[in-house]
Amino acid sequence: MNPTIPLQQWLQVLQESTQEVARSGLRFDGTVPADAAAQAGRPGVYIAIFSESASLHVGLTTTPDGCRVLARSLLGLRESASLSDGEVVDAVSELVNIVAGKVKSRLAEHDSSLRLGLPLFVQGQIQVTELMERATADVRIGPVDCQLQVYRNPRRQEAEKAA
Repeated sequence: MNPTIPLQQWLQVLQESTQEVARSGLRFDGTVPADAAAQAGRPGVYIAIFSESASLHVGLTTTPDGCRVLARSLLGLRESASLSDGEVVDAVSELVNIVAGKVKSRLAEHDSSLRLGLPLFVQGQIQVTELMERATADVRIGPVDCQLQVYRNPRRQEAEKAA
């Protein structure tokens, strides 16, 4: 068992898990309006994945309209169905929770102590400090352009290993 899973491996497994959920659990109806102004500081959901030897966050960001399309898709609703902001947050959080569960399952052979935290919906951009590592991948889920993100603090992990 390798306690230090490379950041790029986390990202690759996150991409594979996202595409698996998109193929098997989402039904799209309609398109996503382009909103170039919403590209910076897009909303997203992040979930902590932690263990005895790892601590990181995986996330998915998209435009506000993209969040609505993903929420409708997960809930099996047509494009014309209206959703409250709270329903959108809940649905996109559940979608990312499902994906994170698949990530955890796929990487359990490397670290059997992996656990999931609670989904956190963030309206805006995560500030990356010099203490953090970040890996990203642009993906398309149905008609929705998204960005997958993995964050971790390698210095924190090194300190935890030394303790």
